[in-house]
Amino acid sequence: MIRKYVSDIADQMGIQLSQVLFVEGSKVGCRDVHLLNIVADGQRVSTLVYQSDLDELQSVLSCLRLEIKIRTALSKLKMLLKP
Repeated sequence: MIRKYVSDIADQMGIQLSQVLFVEGSKVGCRDVHLLNIVADGQRVSTLVYQSDLDELQSVLSCLRLEIKIRTALSKLKMLLKP
């Protein structure tokens, strides 16, 4: 679900993503936070995603805090992609 959410926002911002990687926090000892890596044209940005935001996204289909985090990360990625 998060991959599609990120891809949809990237499309709105005119960014063609090559990969969205979601690293579950439980695999590295964190239960309530996850790592989101967003890749386009060989450039990568990362952001932390809280489980509570994912829960809100699943139940209400929107989460303003998560959307702002993703848009901020995508804006940074867009800056890296400029020639």
